[in-house]
Formats: sequence, structure tokens, C-alpha cells
Amino acid sequence: MENFLCGGVSAACAICIVNPIDVVKSRLQMQGEMGAGQRAYNGVFSGLMHIGQKEGLKGLYRGLVPAIWFQMVGNSARFGVYNVGKQWMGVEKGSKNNSSVNFLLGLTAGAVAGMIACPFFVLKTQLQVQTTVQENVVGHQHQHSGMLDAMKTIAREEGIRGFFRGLDAFVPRCIALVAFQMTSYDLAKTQMIERGADDSPITHMTASAFAAACACIAMQPFDLIGARMMNQPFSKDGNPLYKGPVDCLTKLVRTEGPFALYKGGLANYMRMGSPIPP
Repeated sequence: MENFLCGGVSAACAICIVNPIDVVKSRLQMQGEMGAGQRAYNGVFSGLMHIGQKEGLKGLYRGLVPAIWFQMVGNSARFGVYNVGKQWMGVEKGSKNNSSVNFLLGLTAGAVAGMIACPFFVLKTQLQVQTTVQENVVGHQHQHSGMLDAMKTIAREEGIRGFFRGLDAFVPRCIALVAFQMTSYDLAKTQMIERGADDSPITHMTASAFAAACACIAMQPFDLIGARMMNQPFSKDGNPLYKGPVDCLTKLVRTEGPFALYKGGLANYMRMGSPIPP
């Protein structure tokens, strides 16, 4: 129970600090969708300044409530399942690192977290992207007044299925995140300690930064595809812009190029790479 609570609460506290970067990440991912629309943001720092100047703190903290819920639910699941799994597999704290076991547990924890937390990521993405400032508009603009209004609108228009749009890209995103982050963190920490480093906060922070880089490289394409599918407009005629992850990937690469898969990648790393060990 401690692993579930600590993972969720610490992540929820962290998102209250880094939510502005998360907003910029979401908007950078929508910018230039299908090769259309304006270029409103030139990068992470200019995005933060631009949103702050034009929309104020309200703009920088859009989607905070579902973001907190996403972190609470998703991280409670992934940290809890991962650490309980290590105990169940007989991996003792301080024992020799077993990367294959850790990777398998990461896959399991990521899949569980993705299926449980998907609805909150849908809500967070739609709320973060929308804005009332025309020069800041990127991607499709939903007209939600808040999390509860978003829930009512999605339920009315799409039913329960609407809360799980993009799940087939989001679950691989979570699997890649947890499998690479947890495994690389344990590996980096163990290797540094075996080579003479102290089991100190600096060691943990260094391992966390390395793990965040590995996870970000692995998950970013899935993160972007999932976000695009979640933010696309509701199709009344059953002919959505993106029919699935493969369709989204094909259209994205054809119209925006392969490097577009890493739009918002730096913001994602800055959001994940804070010195808070998994």
C-alpha cells in the first residue's frame, strides 16, 4: 500500500510544479497537425513565455485537475505494481540488479497504469490544448469549461468509449515509459554504486535523469500519436480524422515528416527529468 500511495502523491505534487511545461508539450504536439495551422510556439521556453503573457497563470495551468488525477492514478498503479512485483519475484532491496525481471515487471506495470489512467489523459490533453487566444490556437479546439463539463460532453457525444479514445496508442506509451524508466533507473543506480558511488541523493538524481532520457526516447512517438487521437474532433458520421495509431502515424509522417514524432520531446524530458527518483 505504501508504494501505491507514495508513487501517486509524489507525482501529484510534482505536476503542480511542472504543469506549465506539460501544457507547452501538449500544444507543441498539436502544432502543424496534418501540415496545417499556424506556428504559434517556437520551443519550450518561448512557449512558456508566450502562454504566460497572453493567457496568464490560467493558461499555464490548464488541465491541472485531470493532470493531478492522472498522476495519482497512473503513478500509484505503475509504482505499486512494479514494486509489489519485485517483492513477489523475490527481488530484494539492495540485491544484484536483474534487468530482465525489471523490464518484464515494467511492461506489466505500464499496461495496467495505461488502461486505468487513460480517461484522465484524454481530459487533460483536451483541456490543455484549448485556448481563447486566437494567436495561440493549435490543433482542434474543444469548448470545455472545465473537467466536469468535459466529462459530460464526452459522455453525451461518445459514451464510455470516448474516455478511452487513443487507448491503443496510450497503453504502448505507458508500457514504454515504465519499462524503460524503471529498468534504466535501477540499472544506472546499481552500476554507479558498484563503481564506488555513494547511495546518495546525487546518485538517485543522476539515475533519474538518465532514466527519464531513456523513457522519453522510447515513449515519445506513442505519446504524440495518443495525444493526437485523443484531441481529434468527435466524428458524428463515424469517419474520424485518425482511424487508429497506424493511420495516425502514416498521415503524420506523410504530412509533417518523421521528425514530427518527437514534437514536444524536450518538454516531455523536462517534465519527466526532474530530480525525483522513481
